[in-house]
Amino acid sequence: MLVAALPFLSLIFSSALASAMIVPFMGYYIVEGLGQQPWMITVYTGFAALLTVSMNRWIAKRLDTGSRFKPLLLVASISFLAATVAMVVDGQLASLLSVGLVGFGLSNTAMVSMFTYGRSIADGRGIEPNRFNAWLRATTSLAWMVGPALSFGLVYQLGVSFVFQACMTLGIVWLVLVLRIVPAQEARDLASNSEGSGGADSGLDRQLWLASMACFFFAVAHLLCSAALPLFYVQEAGLPSYAAGLSFSVKTAVEIVVILNVPRLMVLASARHLLMANSLLAIVAFGVLSMVDSMPVMVIGASLEGLYYGLFAGVSVSFVQSFAGDRMGRATSFYVNALFFGGLVAGPAVGLIAQFWDFRTSILLASVAALAALLILAVMRPEPSPSNPPAAQPG
Repeated sequence: MLVAALPFLSLIFSSALASAMIVPFMGYYIVEGLGQQPWMITVYTGFAALLTVSMNRWIAKRLDTGSRFKPLLLVASISFLAATVAMVVDGQLASLLSVGLVGFGLSNTAMVSMFTYGRSIADGRGIEPNRFNAWLRATTSLAWMVGPALSFGLVYQLGVSFVFQACMTLGIVWLVLVLRIVPAQEARDLASNSEGSGGADSGLDRQLWLASMACFFFAVAHLLCSAALPLFYVQEAGLPSYAAGLSFSVKTAVEIVVILNVPRLMVLASARHLLMANSLLAIVAFGVLSMVDSMPVMVIGASLEGLYYGLFAGVSVSFVQSFAGDRMGRATSFYVNALFFGGLVAGPAVGLIAQFWDFRTSILLASVAALAALLILAVMRPEPSPSNPPAAQPG
């Protein structure tokens, strides 16, 4: 299965790497590269988020009415390439807030198309969906392990302009992979069921919203902790400057291993029960991380962080998609937007919390978000099928 899926995994890796190189870098570029005030980051991210979320919903509707995958993926890859070209040619604020904002905002829609396409591949070729979703999330995590380090490595070695040049090259690779790998006529093979199944979908709608809300709070918890950790380690825990990088590497390595083993766990327990247990594990992880005062304790905390987030990442896609009915694109957009909004809320919150209290408080408050996810999961009905969510519900 893995060998047959390698072309698609290379495609999702290239798109995820593109996001991983650009998203964490943009705030630094706006302040350090363009000399703007930090509030300009909010302007950029706010408009980009609005564009991404609205386009995700539109793309979901297109996918659920039989649109082909290739044009949507071409839009995302070409938009990314156009934005990087604009920044290489004229990397000024006007270019960033026009071509850059629109291009990078549209490129962020690739995740909905990719994960829906991945589910379509699994359903159409008899691949167990939970296992395939695990490979998709592991590939995405690997890209995010490499991307930020690569971007800031280029900044320190060569300068900010070289980040956009590298991303432009990556955009070309991404575009070529879309043209070579994605069949021109391939679309969701369940689209024919979409017209007559409104009642079935409406029965799952409340559960889909609740599942997405749980993912939102997991995302808030994760970002409240992970965004605060680098400065907490150095400024408050008294660790050396390389501690944040080491912690991130340990966390991501554990995360990928856990994601790849999630399908085995989903045979033993339902996705909802795994996520409920995981919320408790997250609270323990945040508690340990808030008490870090030495490198060994940091490694233990980073391992727990990778354990809980790997379990969430591996289970959550299948969990949300299990409430899709025959609208897989819509469910996937709910999932992606939940993660996106979680980051949008948690990012500014970390700065505000640190301003009035400290970074440790942000890590401890992540436990509150994890508890909120647990409470939502506790009131939900069991998913339609723990190990193999149905692609469609009978109308």
